[in-house]
Amino acid sequence: MDVVPYLSAVILISTIATIFLAVLSYAAFKLRDKRKPRAKGGPATPVYFHRYKPRDEAPEGDAEPPAEGGA
Repeated sequence: MDVVPYLSAVILISTIATIFLAVLSYAAFKLRDKRKPRAKGGPATPVYFHRYKPRDEAPEGDAEPPAEGGA
């Protein structure tokens, strides 16, 4: 019994399925991007994702000690 043809068929089918799913997900992304609302006249602002803005941190010497008691 030779296993090599079966294994090569599994590899071929999984490769084709991966390429098919990649094309399908790209098409779904483009369709979703097309129906996305946009601001009139201004630059496109993200609707689904928001930019992360870190909080302003105090300088090293001005750090407050942690509060006692937890919570």
